[in-house]
Amino acid sequence: MCLGAVTAARAETAPVDSLSVGEIQIRQRSIFSAEEEQSGTLLVGTVRRLMNRLHFNTRKWVIRRELLFRTGEPLRPNLLAETERNLRTLGFLNDIRVQPTDTLAGGRVPVEVSLRESWSLRTDFSYTQASGGDSRWNVQMSDNNFLGYGVTMGAGVGGDEDAGFWNLWYRQRRFLGTELYFGMDDRERDDGYIREIFIHRPFWAEGDRWGLETRYWDHSLNERYYLSNGGPAGVDPERPSSLYALLSRREKGAEISVLLRAGRSDEGRIWRPGLGARWTETRLDPGAGSRVLSDGCVMDLAWLAGPDQPLGRDDGTTVWPYFRLHTRGRGWTKERFILHYGAVEDINLTPVADVKVGPVLAALGTDTASGEDRWRAEGIWEQWVVSGPGVILLHGSAEAEWGAAAADYHRYSLLAGWMGHWGAEDTPWLTRAFAEYGHGQALVGSRAFTLGLDQGLRTLEFDGMAGDRLLRWTLEEGKVLPGEMLGMFRYGLGAFFASGAAWWQDEDRDSGDARHEVGFGLRFGPTRSANAATGRIDVVWDLDHGDGPVLTATTQGFF
Repeated sequence: MCLGAVTAARAETAPVDSLSVGEIQIRQRSIFSAEEEQSGTLLVGTVRRLMNRLHFNTRKWVIRRELLFRTGEPLRPNLLAETERNLRTLGFLNDIRVQPTDTLAGGRVPVEVSLRESWSLRTDFSYTQASGGDSRWNVQMSDNNFLGYGVTMGAGVGGDEDAGFWNLWYRQRRFLGTELYFGMDDRERDDGYIREIFIHRPFWAEGDRWGLETRYWDHSLNERYYLSNGGPAGVDPERPSSLYALLSRREKGAEISVLLRAGRSDEGRIWRPGLGARWTETRLDPGAGSRVLSDGCVMDLAWLAGPDQPLGRDDGTTVWPYFRLHTRGRGWTKERFILHYGAVEDINLTPVADVKVGPVLAALGTDTASGEDRWRAEGIWEQWVVSGPGVILLHGSAEAEWGAAAADYHRYSLLAGWMGHWGAEDTPWLTRAFAEYGHGQALVGSRAFTLGLDQGLRTLEFDGMAGDRLLRWTLEEGKVLPGEMLGMFRYGLGAFFASGAAWWQDEDRDSGDARHEVGFGLRFGPTRSANAATGRIDVVWDLDHGDGPVLTATTQGFF
């Protein structure tokens, strides 16, 4: 008999009665098939053949170690589906199918793992110039499947609006044959450095009993510290542009958390309670004497270090032990043209939450906020919902401290969006509608909400507006075009309207002073590459001031 009908009819997590996993066959396909190498123009065919020859196929043992089932074990259809999802998260495999074939004598069921290789070597050059002239550029080379071993490593040079830099990074799953995930980053900047290292033991499967997260970081750089135009540093409380000073920031920190699975491993909601602790040592230096602010004014910022200021609250050592709870369900669906431009995407249709809460105590070494004891909490929540020809995304994040007047603050944001597609399956019309609201109180300047080129409004600077309030929304209609550029990229067109504002509570501004813009441009995403980010190249006009057009390029965020 054919097991396809059985597994289609049975979605239970329990094993299919009397059936067990038989031989496991891994069928790997090249980036381009032999037929694809011969099709197309001479140039396209040559490029495809060259990519196939230069690419190192993934080692079979790298794939096998990700499988959640073994020959002889009871056949569980849910583990086949979970394995397929896990292989997609690797980022360097495409067209993945994990499925049983016919049932053999004795109830043994062979399982085939079918997949296609992706081009994992990336040589990128990016350049982005905001409307005011600030630019960001980056040249990097990376490979997230180095020599077929599933290792990520890369290097690059570049510059942002404040400093030039060079950076190195490394990632390895199943580090040295263990269950650990290891990574490190080193970014050396003209104004300092950013160095980070982590060692995790992830939940490799939904049924895993425990997980571990550890990380250490050391940052030293000049940081944009945002100030209110309605505060002591401001000149005009109606000024619509962000105001900031470059402050020297040095931060070292470490964090560890351990989670344990509670409840059954094979059905029901997944609950993972645990404990953790975070230690940070922060030094923010407003400097002695006067500084030039972003609006050209000169001011002595020594007042920022006062005990009633957020900077004074965060400067020093903080030790935070916490209780942590992570939870999610098991309801998954597959979609396309949601966050990526054509690749298969796995979406969890059940609420996902991750919450940390605990005391910040002077007895443990805390001296921030004058060493006053208080409580701290952080959390994120996310929910996807199928709605008509698309999906709704609801996402929230929040952090807060309370219990001491010198430390009380909060910051939260709520995001809602609908992403729909209809028409031809492979060349659909795409609609995107998103809105976000952010609210904060007594925020340190480095935690202000910003609005700009990478965050909602393309005719602004990268951080053209800033504050403890944020409201933005956008509507985009697009069309995926037929064919693949060089057999590697899907592409299409999009037109959009966007609006938004960020402001401080004490400024003479509010959501009624939102900025508005319209634009259109190219959308594209790789189909044979390990990089799944959707690129956007747009021509944009500012509707409020008649400025434009501005040419922008971004690959970040929902909108």
